Amino acid sequence: MSIVFRIATDLDDRIVPPAEITARQLAAFRARLAAEGDRTGETLLHCRGGDEELSDNFEARVCPFALATLARLFDYATDVITVLEEAQFRARRVKVWHTSPNGPIRMRVAETSDRALELDLPATPAMALLESLGLRADSVGEIPIETLRQRLANPAVQRRLNDAELAHYLPSLTTLIESARLDDSSRFEWA
Repeated sequence: MSIVFRIATDLDDRIVPPAEITARQLAAFRARLAAEGDRTGETLLHCRGGDEELSDNFEARVCPFALATLARLFDYATDVITVLEEAQFRARRVKVWHTSPNGPIRMRVAETSDRALELDLPATPAMALLESLGLRADSVGEIPIETLRQRLANPAVQRRLNDAELAHYLPSLTTLIESARLDDSSRFEWA
């Protein structure tokens, strides 16, 4: 089991319904991701545990693209454009999945940030990190980002992180905090 630490905003509480896409659209999208990834040297398609070439359950970065470029791949379907636009606005990836082997293919805004700034830790170090930050070691929770900033600035917290040999997570936490500076509703959450 792992716990993912990330930055969330009030926009994350807004529900954007998933869009349905066709197999042809999926193939065109994957081809565009591959071509742009080859051109830039970046990984744009992210598949957890499995063959990226065959998977129809993945997350994709859409922020590097113009919305019009992507919309054309999906025949300008308004439900797909809504998902893509929301993902770009929130600097998130999109998640694509098959609902069942013969069911429809869907796309929605992913929880993962575009650049995958999240910190995914096994449960034991995650709980130790929470305790070092002076937080309850619950597997799910959230605090305002300003509270996290204050705790990380506290010398006692710094000492606890060093004593627990968790200081090597500070650069990732700092990057997370920096990503939160664009939205006043930002909060640090874990699940």
